[in-house]
Amino acid sequence: MAKLVGKMISLDDPSYRSFLDLPKTETVSRLLLLIVGLGYGAISIASQASYISSFDSGLLQNFLVPAIFIVFGILTAFITKVGMAALLWAGSKALGGTVKYRAISLVTPVALLPGLLGVPHLAGVGNGAWWVSLLLIIGVVWMYLISVKIIQAVQGFTAKKAYLSVMMAFLFLASIYYLIVPAG
Repeated sequence: MAKLVGKMISLDDPSYRSFLDLPKTETVSRLLLLIVGLGYGAISIASQASYISSFDSGLLQNFLVPAIFIVFGILTAFITKVGMAALLWAGSKALGGTVKYRAISLVTPVALLPGLLGVPHLAGVGNGAWWVSLLLIIGVVWMYLISVKIIQAVQGFTAKKAYLSVMMAFLFLASIYYLIVPAG
């Protein structure tokens, strides 16, 4: 399975369909989501190390507060998966896609893996360093390309139609992000 996910991350077209056809797709999808959530939590712990170390209790410093960050990382990954899958489904539905949300949702955690590259930016690591912004850009572009492959495999769209579908989803996400996140 790790090899198949690696192929998906490297944008190998047939691997997406193979992933959906495997009997353990649901289990692997959940495992990938857990990995993404652990990554979110770990990066949050690293970015908040001084805050965590400010607690007097060793139990709080070494277990409870990091565990809370991990739990919230997993929750964030789940919410991100649900939202991204919904946007991809809606974008493809707008262009005539007939596949149900669940099929797209099963593959969406693969698209979240490169998103881990953008978490340092979101966590405020690096104080605006160029490399943090570069990682964010690489992560978003990679997520976009994986999302296109997902829509092609799941909906059976042509490349052009899949790119347009995912572009609509990402533009909608960007507009919401722009409305919610304060300028500064």
